[in-house]
Amino acid sequence: MNSLASPRAPAAPLGAALYESHYLAAADPAGGRALWLRFTSLKRPGEQAHPTTWLTFFDVTAEAPRALRITAPEPVANPGAMWARSSLGEIGPAGAWGELTDPGGDRGLTRARWDLRWEPRAGQLAYLPARWLYDRPVPRSNGAALLPAASVTGTLALDDQELEIEGWEAMVGHNWGAEHAHHWCWIHAGRLGVDARGWLDLALVRIKIGPVLTPWIASGAIALEGRHYQPAPLHRVTCERAGGLTSVRVALSGGAAVTLELTAPRAHTVTWDYASPRGLGRSVDNCSVADARIALETTNGTRSLMVSDGVALEHGSVPVT
Repeated sequence: MNSLASPRAPAAPLGAALYESHYLAAADPAGGRALWLRFTSLKRPGEQAHPTTWLTFFDVTAEAPRALRITAPEPVANPGAMWARSSLGEIGPAGAWGELTDPGGDRGLTRARWDLRWEPRAGQLAYLPARWLYDRPVPRSNGAALLPAASVTGTLALDDQELEIEGWEAMVGHNWGAEHAHHWCWIHAGRLGVDARGWLDLALVRIKIGPVLTPWIASGAIALEGRHYQPAPLHRVTCERAGGLTSVRVALSGGAAVTLELTAPRAHTVTWDYASPRGLGRSVDNCSVADARIALETTNGTRSLMVSDGVALEHGSVPVT
């Protein structure tokens, strides 16, 4: 049985359909700046998988996120002790490094270089309810937060700008499968609670089974001041989006519940097309400097939390045709 971190693309059979991503989301603890870094592979049936690296930098003082996405010419290769490796860079258990250059870059960036290391504060968080469900024909998408809470340090160069990354709040994740979820909403927030060591990582999905689209299904967890809450199975989940506003409510273990009101301004949101191994791809909006009002309801009352300019919020969906 493969570990939750192990890459799937290098060993995929020629006839397989597969997408895969190892990724980092990191936010400046002072707020207003964030990094989203993805090492991906796409494999269509009968073709070799090729690696693509994506980098997006968010800054609330800028007009828009700055971003680069480049596909390497070589096919995916075995990364050894790392999770992903190509001519564009590497990501693995301890960090990530690499460089992207595109003189014709049209998203405010032509060159990026990074050398980052992280220290974990929490162990792996599986999104599927049982380990045996992974790497099966159904479900067609798999995911895990490999490090749901970590501290990142290193350097980041964006064109002529040099940045020192010192103690940024981060998570590291991995998702893969034969098909993306029909819709999803992913939310990550760190530095929660009095000790600033708490975190929230929720993945909400709607899956299409034949002609039927399921209700929202929640996975992930919330860790706050020594308590750990997970979505309660078979309970109603709500996720509503109107422009830059997203409202979420999830029932949690132990009779608890969480309500989130998130704000992701269009000016600080990046939109990408996610190709699919088969059929339609997905349109994805990501704002890693979103605001969040969090209400955690427990048997002891309601705890209110506010995070400004530092929450990662991602919506993915099948584009309207």
